[in-house]
This record gives sequence, structure tokens and C-alpha cells, in this order.
Amino acid sequence: MGLPLFDRIAVVDWSASASPKTGSDSIWIAVLEGGSCTLSNPRTRRVALQAMAALVKPGHRTLLGVDFSIGFPAGTAEVVGLTGTPWVELWSYLGATIIDDELNRNNRFEVARRLNDSIAENLQRPEQLAGPFWGCPLSKATGSLTTTKPSRAQGWPSEWRIVEQQLRSEGHQPFSCWQLLGAGAVGSQSLVGIAALERLRRVIGRQMAVWPFDTGLDIPPVTDLVVAEVWPSLWDVTVPIGVVKDAAQVEATVRRLADLDSAGELQALFQPRIDEGFRSTVVREEGWVLGVGSN
Repeated sequence: MGLPLFDRIAVVDWSASASPKTGSDSIWIAVLEGGSCTLSNPRTRRVALQAMAALVKPGHRTLLGVDFSIGFPAGTAEVVGLTGTPWVELWSYLGATIIDDELNRNNRFEVARRLNDSIAENLQRPEQLAGPFWGCPLSKATGSLTTTKPSRAQGWPSEWRIVEQQLRSEGHQPFSCWQLLGAGAVGSQSLVGIAALERLRRVIGRQMAVWPFDTGLDIPPVTDLVVAEVWPSLWDVTVPIGVVKDAAQVEATVRRLADLDSAGELQALFQPRIDEGFRSTVVREEGWVLGVGSN
């Protein structure tokens, strides 16, 4: 058994709330270091981002797990009209277009509408007004962003990333990144979450690496902060009476990852078994969920 990969592990359950919020359906952060776990419940994404930036300590390796999709299904960047490395371009686009102020007020539905419009234009299908992003309050609905799921159109990227297809084949029920609103939806969290990570990346620079985009499907190189997508529902979690489910999940997930690291088994999660034909798509655009395909 070798030395642990990380000195500290943190897990964040994200929220797309449009106002400051604590408790259920808000942001929870669990940080485990030296066997001690601390929980925090930031009221806003600004405060949460500051807490995430504070995890960076030169010469001190931290794994930061984020509970939202860090990529989109293959072909998304292309049909949006972006050129270059897909994940880099999408992150850059969202970092530049998502407005998210100190009170959580944000324009995620407007950005989703713009993306829908760009997809329809680039596919030369003006008659297909709605989608693929969907789900919004009635007050935010337009011809291209609808409150309910539209019929899927020819040329759209898949509803699911490769990792979600694998999860579904194993009996899990992940949500699609295209769904922005509704119980369990992750689309809104992903839009504001990726924008937040892009801003963090600009500040931290080379001290931060995103798995598997920066690292490949392998053990991350030595850097101060490694960001990886996690899905707490991948593992069974007992929620004590009176405890917020999100809080219980981030604490259970951070403890599980730390236990695996102590046992020398965490490295296997960074080296999932993925068909060779899919690996480039995963690394260049879609990303992966830590723990899927590693058993």
C-alpha cells in the first residue's frame, strides 16, 4: 500500500438557486483532512467559490469532487458553433456568458435559450424552435426554451453522455444535462457550476487540474487542486432523521473517497474501464464520473 494520493478531500453538492439559500436544495461542502470532516452550507455560489479557492494550498494536494455534469454529450460544442477543444470552448463560453451575482441572481435560462437558438441555426432547422435544453418557469418560457420536454430533433447531440448511458445500463437513474428544472434536474446546476469552475480555473491557473480533461483517464499528475465529477447517488447513503439529505450525501461521499485513498484503492477510480473508441470523446468533451467503471 502506497501513500495516499491526496492530503485533503472535499465534495460539493451544488445548487442553481436564484436567491441566497441554506438547508435542503442548497450548496453543501464537506472537507475531510486528517480524519476530521467539516461541513459548511454557503448561502450563495460566490461564497462557495471562495471556499473552493481556499482549498488551494501549495504543496498540499486536494481532491475536489463536484456533484454536477462538467461536460455535455458529444457534438454539443460543434452544433453550438464553437471550434477548438470542445470542453475548453464550452467552459470558456459559459464562463463568459453566465451572469451570477452575489445574491445568486443568474441568467441561466437566457443562456440556455441562446444555446438552443444557436443549435437550431447551425443545424439549419429554424422550424425546430424548441430544445434541446428544456425546463423553465412559465415566465421564462419562449419558443426555443419550453417548460416541458420537446420532441428530439435530427442532428441534436445525444440525450445522454457515455457515462450516463453506462449508469443507466447498470440500473441507475441519472438525469440528463438538458433538463434545467424539476425534481432531480441537473442542467441548471451544470450551467452555473461549469461557469463557476471556469472562473476558478482562471484564477488558480496551473495549480488546478480537471479530471479527465486535463489529466487523461489516469492518476492526476502532481498539482494542488484536482477537480473531478462525482455522483453521490452512486453509493448507498443512510440519511439520519433530521439531517438534510444533501449534507449526508457529501459527508458520506467524502469519507468513502478518503477511505479508498487510505487503502490505496482510489487510483483505480481515476483509471476506469472505457472502450477505446469512447476514450477520446470522454477526455475531450464529455468527462466522466469518478467511480463509474472502476469495479
